[in-house]
Amino acid sequence: MSVLIAFVVTLGLVILIHELGHFSVCKWTGIYVKTFSIGFGPKIFRRRFGETEYALSIVPFGGYVKMAGEGVMEEIQDAGTKEQYHYPIGTEEGNQLAADRDGDIPSERHFNRRPAWQRLSVVVAGPLANLILAFVIFTSYILTSGLMIIPDTTIGGVEPESPAAVAGMLVQDRVIAVDGQAVEIWSDIALNLIAAMDVQGAESPIAVTIERGGVQSDLMITPRSTEHGWLLGIEPSDTRVGLVQQGGAADKIGLQRGDRIVHLNGHEISAFSQIIEQVSENPGNEIRIVWTRDGQTMEAMVVPETVEVAPDSMAGRLNFERYFESRSVSLGEGIERGWQATWNTVTGIVGSLPLIFQSGMDAVGGPIRVGQVAGEMLRWSFGHLMQFVAFFSVNLFLLNLLPIPVLDGGHVVFILFEVISGRPVPQKFQAIATQVGLIVLMLFMITVIVKDVLRVLPGSAS
Repeated sequence: MSVLIAFVVTLGLVILIHELGHFSVCKWTGIYVKTFSIGFGPKIFRRRFGETEYALSIVPFGGYVKMAGEGVMEEIQDAGTKEQYHYPIGTEEGNQLAADRDGDIPSERHFNRRPAWQRLSVVVAGPLANLILAFVIFTSYILTSGLMIIPDTTIGGVEPESPAAVAGMLVQDRVIAVDGQAVEIWSDIALNLIAAMDVQGAESPIAVTIERGGVQSDLMITPRSTEHGWLLGIEPSDTRVGLVQQGGAADKIGLQRGDRIVHLNGHEISAFSQIIEQVSENPGNEIRIVWTRDGQTMEAMVVPETVEVAPDSMAGRLNFERYFESRSVSLGEGIERGWQATWNTVTGIVGSLPLIFQSGMDAVGGPIRVGQVAGEMLRWSFGHLMQFVAFFSVNLFLLNLLPIPVLDGGHVVFILFEVISGRPVPQKFQAIATQVGLIVLMLFMITVIVKDVLRVLPGSAS
């Protein structure tokens, strides 16, 4: 049931907002909207308010805003319904039949009669609405949940041959200050480090004050530049349990927020990365876990759940998060961080495209996979589900801007060609290109759905 609820929330909200983007600009520019539908195909619910019919259609993987004067797109939107017409596409006869169909609608309200900038605005409004949805979700989450912080500066791990290791940092050292500026939470270390480099230069040694055995001392450290930023080579020592997923392996053995992991699979634990390492390496294998709670030591045998992290690559999961505390943020900071999260999602998805192309269809998930992930996020929390909705909405934003006829990006190309060349793309070419794009898109969706089904069928996994 949780999977179904999460699936409906994710897909329904993202599609609704996308179509509302198109719809709102149509109303703003005066374009006549015949139908606003969530889903495709035969309508299972319909109501008319004013000049527009609002409908819920049987195929839930999308939606449409049917405008007067769209031509071939009306045929696609009406496929399988009693409203469907068959025009000789791209001919004078077909154009006349389409015009007769909309004869009672003023011609100046037809989509194809509006200025190019208005048509372009209508087309891009859907994807843009998805981007705005992601921004609103990320910003709202940060404003309501606050900024997640690690409330300690004690070192739990030092990477060999890292700048910290070369300077002499050890596990259980506590960072007191960076360049003379006091640090109270873990993120302060990076922030003060960047501020110091802005003043002294990237290649200059930075004074880091540590406390070891009650004695403070200064170590001079020159950070190393990496593709992910500036590296000291240290990680926090906090091995406490944060949020525990409902029904997950950790939940089943009774782990709770605030429990501190001390031993795992026979190894003493001083950093959260060690927990990740031991659990990831033992998918489906029983391991012993020891933790403390309110001064009491507890232990249990647990089997990490097996999850696919890449095609033909499995890892173990206990399904609990690192311990964080919340720090409230101002409205301005919330908006700034919300936009940063949105933009990072965009660039992250774009940056992962080469890996997706290398992995082929194995890296692509369809509606079943979306439902599974959404259900898993809901078992974490409603906030996790909404963040997944934001991620999915960004995916739809990028997907719809691909220059493929039948997608919004294809229409953008047609309109831009008209603006640049001064003449519209021939109707017949648009019709053929749109039909080809539809066939390609349908074949892709069928392939993805079949692979989704094969993933969940018993005995289909290796």
